[in-house]
Amino acid sequence: MNRLISGCALSVVVVLGMGSNAKKGPFSPEMWPASIDITKTVHFVSVDNAFAPPGPDWTSNLKILTGGDHPTEPDEAGGHKAVRVAIFKFNTADDQYSVWANEHTVDILLQVYGDEALFNPDGTPRYFNFLTGTLPEPIAVDGGTIPAEAKNHRWNWVLFRIPNGLRHMDGGRLIGTIHPKAKLNPDLTRVSVNSGQNGGTIRIDGMPGMKVRFVGFGQKGAFGEPDQVNRFKK
Repeated sequence: MNRLISGCALSVVVVLGMGSNAKKGPFSPEMWPASIDITKTVHFVSVDNAFAPPGPDWTSNLKILTGGDHPTEPDEAGGHKAVRVAIFKFNTADDQYSVWANEHTVDILLQVYGDEALFNPDGTPRYFNFLTGTLPEPIAVDGGTIPAEAKNHRWNWVLFRIPNGLRHMDGGRLIGTIHPKAKLNPDLTRVSVNSGQNGGTIRIDGMPGMKVRFVGFGQKGAFGEPDQVNRFKK
């Protein structure tokens, strides 16, 4: 009997760690989404240090940049500390970016506050535009929009899956490598140091005023599937 109970308990742990497709949001912003797969590789940053790595390949090493053309401001909403996009661009740096060099896609998990900043003046959702790659040939990819239900004045988990394209010049991935021309030009080397723009790795454009509590980069499926996560409480 004890052996049977132990086996059942182990099965439960495995299911919880493998991002079961049966688990769908809305997920509580106070804990990791139940859809996560702790066997995948993830790099993340938690503004208020509320989230500890749930698995050995989950690393809290990302840095939200500020200043220059991507300033942020300290903010607070819904009882949590956050940062607010002060102008137009939001840039996150991964000093271990090379881990993504062989990934066809990168999943991006955000925790954002559901207010007017996520929407256009006419009430339609803003597009999440992600900039990947370094100068002289960065590539913007469309992450799409989130449902209108996200305007709920709550903290929400939001999951995007973006392509990690190849450069024609050398076949390197845009996220995870540095353009050969950037390596030869000291000015470009300085701003491309983390495989992206202006010191970052992946940049979001066009979300002025957005409040962010968490950013995570992960392998495909690390956070579950977008249709599991992108569900919102009213």
